Amino acid sequence: MGLNKDLVRYAHKMQDARQEVLVDIGAFSNLVDLLVSRDVKRLYFISGKQTKKLKLYDSFIDSLNQAGIRSFIYSEVDKFPDSRTVERCAAQCQTYNCDAIVALGGGTVIDVAKLVSVWVTNANKSLYQLRGIGKIPNPGVELYVVATTGSGAEASACSMIRDDQQISLFYSEHMVPKTVVLDPNLILRLPTDNLVSAEMVAFTHAVEAYVSSFSMEFPADRANVLVAVPIFFSYLEKCYKHGVKNDVMYLQVMMAPYYSGVATRRIGFGLAHSLALRIAYKYDLPLGKVCAALLPVVLEAELDYIAEPLSELALCAHLCSAKATKEDAALAFIEGVRSLMRRVNVSETVTSLKADDYNEIIEMVLLDLKTWGCPMKVSYKTLIGILRAIK
Repeated sequence: MGLNKDLVRYAHKMQDARQEVLVDIGAFSNLVDLLVSRDVKRLYFISGKQTKKLKLYDSFIDSLNQAGIRSFIYSEVDKFPDSRTVERCAAQCQTYNCDAIVALGGGTVIDVAKLVSVWVTNANKSLYQLRGIGKIPNPGVELYVVATTGSGAEASACSMIRDDQQISLFYSEHMVPKTVVLDPNLILRLPTDNLVSAEMVAFTHAVEAYVSSFSMEFPADRANVLVAVPIFFSYLEKCYKHGVKNDVMYLQVMMAPYYSGVATRRIGFGLAHSLALRIAYKYDLPLGKVCAALLPVVLEAELDYIAEPLSELALCAHLCSAKATKEDAALAFIEGVRSLMRRVNVSETVTSLKADDYNEIIEMVLLDLKTWGCPMKVSYKTLIGILRAIK
């Protein structure tokens, strides 16, 4: 497929976002001191329902109060947030005159916080007018993201929300958070299924960024995948099985999605992500579990076009011999993905899929692929084959 000239042109113009990344055991508790040092007085705090239930932020809010920072909390972000959620949060953030936003959660919470941040400072435009590539003129309110899962959204330059079956994409350099906090104490307190699902979203993003037809345009971004992929293979299974209570091990599985998010910042996503997003939204499924089922099937469909980059990933992850042919190494990588999925108890099928919905899903995915750098021309027949393979 040809390059999407709008995306590539804008990505080349994007400024390098020098994110501040706080990576340590207990890093979340250090965020209060940082906010005080930056003279934050009024803070808008966004989290999800599960985060509230697990009481992950109670001590943080108490520390804010003791430091003299007023906090205004919205903790009702749902699994699939819509524009009404963003509108409600942006209106509250403006009403309370907040000078910073903290988001605590996974990808959906972070996506909402990104949009709230930029909409407050671009209030003369509707949310609809901000959709698309590079449509956000002004930087947002300072955004601090505390990641609780490994989605990679904390490092990316995009956000997605859903209204009914319509998925809206927002892509801008102003969506990159100012500060990211990666604290293994948070991920240790979440259910392992949540961890695996989020990690598989980031893993899919990393692999598809590396094989994307856009990737050679941005070699520095692409290089992050070579750091991320070996970490996924080395540590995800260990964390899932809780074999060793090792905070450093969990810190690794938070860093890998961060590198993945940096890789996608300019390169974007691919076919497996687009299909997974449509299927997950339609059937109310965890996005990562759908990504995991789709990724090896999509890589097989694209194999003639991506054998070389896949062979590089196989070597990087020690999944094949250095003497392996390019084709054998690429196949070893795909089998390595399937093996990893089995070891973390992720199904290779999506039983919810209904044949009657194939046409609708395919129609939406073909529209998505006009944005991203899919390495091959995708036909209706190819997509039908992929869907049938995971049914």
